[in-house]
Amino acid sequence: MAQRTFTVVLQVQDPLSAERLVEVLREAGIDGFSRAGGAASSDAFAAASPGYWDLLAPTEHLEKATELLNDELATIDQEGEANAKAAEDEAMSGENPIG
Repeated sequence: MAQRTFTVVLQVQDPLSAERLVEVLREAGIDGFSRAGGAASSDAFAAASPGYWDLLAPTEHLEKATELLNDELATIDQEGEANAKAAEDEAMSGENPIG
């Protein structure tokens, strides 16, 4: 079996985004995976470093993986902005779903 080398394509700050981005790679036929990091401290009294997730892809697919993940990150950002605007519009409409 041939040895494969994987490279970190990018890092994200939450596990749900990591899962979504790994799925994008898999749908494109790229063997991608995520690896958790951070959120730990070697000193009992020190603050934990923030968590992050590395997204890895085979080095031979690095260029395509980078393109796919950057496109999906842009989509995630657009969805976040649209969701924030929808929430703001709902709040301004005076509708109260509770009650």
